[in-house]
Amino acid sequence: MNRSNLQQTTPAQEQCTATPLGHAIRLLGDEWILLIVMHLLPGPMRFNALRTELGHISSKTLSQRLKGLEELGFIRRDAFLEIPPRVEYQLTEQGQELGAVIEALEQFGKKHLSGQKPTSCSPCALDTE
Repeated sequence: MNRSNLQQTTPAQEQCTATPLGHAIRLLGDEWILLIVMHLLPGPMRFNALRTELGHISSKTLSQRLKGLEELGFIRRDAFLEIPPRVEYQLTEQGQELGAVIEALEQFGKKHLSGQKPTSCSPCALDTE
């Protein structure tokens, strides 16, 4: 299959991505989004601390995801007038609601996928069990 076939979408696919469910799937389908939210659930974090916790994420990618989450109203960026400047990111009430979605995904994984070997992704560094 050539690359151009992978990028083409059908009218039905385009219609599905225009629905609230389609938007949610696209948002939550980005592994960095889920990992950022997971790390912010306990409380606010500074950019570099968040980047360190996430591991192999570039500054540019983290900045883009944080900006997107901020535009959607899921996180709040608090800048403090200090020297050196300090910026913290924290989940809004709307962002905290993603915690329930993540918990549901975790329960599904434990129930149906525990003991399964991943087929195309590496093991999650956050999996403690």
